[in-house]
Amino acid sequence: MELFKTDGKKALIIEDSPTQAQLISMTLAGEDLTIFVAKTGLEGLEQCVAIQPDIVILDIILPDIDGFTVCRRLKQKMREYIPILILTARDKIEDRVDGLELGADDYISKSVGKREFVARVKSLLRIKSLHDKLQAMLEKERQSMKILQKVALVDHLTGVYNRHYMAEILTAEFERARRYNNPLSCIMVDVDYFKEFNSRYGHEVGDMVLKGVADTLKENVRLADTVARYGGDEFLILLPMTSEEDAAFLAERLCSAVTGKEWFHNDECLKVSISLGVASTRESASWEIKELLDHADKALYAGKESGRNKACRYANMGQEKIFQ
Repeated sequence: MELFKTDGKKALIIEDSPTQAQLISMTLAGEDLTIFVAKTGLEGLEQCVAIQPDIVILDIILPDIDGFTVCRRLKQKMREYIPILILTARDKIEDRVDGLELGADDYISKSVGKREFVARVKSLLRIKSLHDKLQAMLEKERQSMKILQKVALVDHLTGVYNRHYMAEILTAEFERARRYNNPLSCIMVDVDYFKEFNSRYGHEVGDMVLKGVADTLKENVRLADTVARYGGDEFLILLPMTSEEDAAFLAERLCSAVTGKEWFHNDECLKVSISLGVASTRESASWEIKELLDHADKALYAGKESGRNKACRYANMGQEKIFQ
């Protein structure tokens, strides 16, 4: 129940006595607070979640659950900090200690004078305001850190990860694959004749194509896979828990997806193709990351040498130049 409403902060009074609730509300009427009243502990818990007050003024003696239980549940349930002021006729030292130990921010007797009561409420509201400002500053810092991380980890042109971040992911995934004896595959991707394309149409169109190829790669891989720009017009896709056969199937799909796209420049429809090299780890624990990348690169080179616009996979990890 809402008694008084202003444009200021919100106070929730959990008090079963209408007379006492009215008295507290009148005392705070000039303090720019929107006042809400709950007559039971359970109603107070529900209202606290619904209205997110800036302060809770809580009586200990309630008709359903006592104020100590309400205090404990509020501290457990509410994600945001909400100061709790226990205002009660029970003024024994044991009650004060119990209330403060359960998380109450202040504990005063109902016999306290008006000036002191208002001063205590204002003090808790100032603490709440400072807490909220600090949280806002921390959130701003977290957002800034996310932006900085994105700048540091993501290639600004294509929107996929950069080579530096791929090196970190590759190391982590390689160690995981070796520890659990799981397959780990990678696909090296190169845009066919990109230098000639760039020279003919200009860097702006070339950048558009690189961005389009990167988007196509991202759209066709799993969330667990990582796509990174590995060089100028070269991309690397890391595929955890993926055999060479499955990686080769994906590579064929990626090849078709890029070939099927159309880019337009001055009403001219531009066609782009890619070559892909597929490699996978073997069960030997002596394998190294460099070997995996070398095999993918050799498979890519074989595809380019045999006509481009195709996916080739390293057929036999023990024989460097066998492809299929």
